[in-house]
Amino acid sequence: MSKATTDRPQRGPSTVEDIAEQYAGLLHRAMFATDALSTEQALADAGDLGRALLALEVSLEEVGEMHHNALIRLATAHPTLPMARVAERVTMPLMEAYMAYSLAFREQLERRAETVINTRLEQSRRLEAIGTLAAGIAHDFNNILGAIIGFSELISDDLQADHPSRPNLQRIQQASFRARDLIARMLTFARELSDQPEAVDMVTLTRETVDLLQASLPANIQLELSSHPSVAWVLAEPSQIQQIVMNLCINASDAIGSQQGRIRLVIEQRDDASMKPPAVASWVRLTVSDNGEGMLPEVRERVFDPFFTTKAPGKGSGLGLSVVHGLVSKLGGQIALVSTPSAGSQFTIDLPRLSSAPDTTTPA
Repeated sequence: MSKATTDRPQRGPSTVEDIAEQYAGLLHRAMFATDALSTEQALADAGDLGRALLALEVSLEEVGEMHHNALIRLATAHPTLPMARVAERVTMPLMEAYMAYSLAFREQLERRAETVINTRLEQSRRLEAIGTLAAGIAHDFNNILGAIIGFSELISDDLQADHPSRPNLQRIQQASFRARDLIARMLTFARELSDQPEAVDMVTLTRETVDLLQASLPANIQLELSSHPSVAWVLAEPSQIQQIVMNLCINASDAIGSQQGRIRLVIEQRDDASMKPPAVASWVRLTVSDNGEGMLPEVRERVFDPFFTTKAPGKGSGLGLSVVHGLVSKLGGQIALVSTPSAGSQFTIDLPRLSSAPDTTTPA
């Protein structure tokens, strides 16, 4: 068996140190090759090592350092080698390794981009299918609920105030109202409603929503609101802003559970030219953070999917955050999530800011 075959590096080296050792041997073979076949084999092995380096996520700077160290080893072992011969023999293996590394890096980026695009397309198809389903059943379901609510109210009118069946009837009505609200949330997500957006002050709407939530959230949860601008005008329907704030706070409350916790809302103005789209000069940022249980990576990836929930059956519909995502997108905004298990979550929403307050004067 020839030396070119016996010295050939092993396929799939497991560590960077293994690759460095094989590359040093590869340069030695390229330096002292006596035939064209040995030289070509060294070049092929250099390409394999370049791809192996990328598989181990070695940076390009480290690749250059590895080549430098291999040259030092070669020069130390053979101090009388002419520099012209060294440059001629070792340049090709280095170029081959770099080219293989670069091509593999490009292929890796293309695969990642393709995966992201396919995932988003699949999510879009899933949302469209669920939206069609929700819109299709909502009408019939609302008719059923209308009959239940209507007849229960008629029965309630006929009962005495102290009738023993009245509490049960009230529970029926409360459950029917919750079901009606759920259908309304499904429709908000499922279809484009004929909105009539107007200039609204996000600070005022958020404060009003927080006041409502204060009375309904558990006593163990502290709700805080701070706003650096006294007013922050955005183009939206008031109910949209209220729904965004309410859903995020309810989600945070569920994440905190029965432990002592805090939900903090911050409103601030952002004038960041790097934010997209660049045509928007200024943004209003709403940050909602909590110190609840946080989310695992696999939960974060699906948290905006409709009907996805980690809550026990009957405890959540899985629509809250998907509705928030849909409303923010509809308003031309952006939403981001940072969450750490056992440390809490932070939702950041950016909405285009109106440059001035609306003109409320009545023309003469």
